[in-house]
Amino acid sequence: MRPEPLLLRFEDRPQAIAVLGAVGAEFRPVDDDGIIRTPTGETVEFEGERIALTCPLSGYHVRLVWQGDVPGSLIPYLVGREKGKPGRLC
Repeated sequence: MRPEPLLLRFEDRPQAIAVLGAVGAEFRPVDDDGIIRTPTGETVEFEGERIALTCPLSGYHVRLVWQGDVPGSLIPYLVGREKGKPGRLC
């Protein structure tokens, strides 16, 4: 079975450490220590260059590569779940 890249969202870093530690997983936070930014659709001009504005998504985000069945305790934290299937990063 191939390892699955997953994206999980927790309330904060301590929750991520507690939940992932309980299943024996080591993790890497998303760049900028767990913060994901998304485009707002707005732009501004700065020194003659157009810059897209972004805002942070709520929660603390973690990338995790998991091999095998995803533990039930992680299912509520998966991002992008569709019809009960785990969310995937890729």
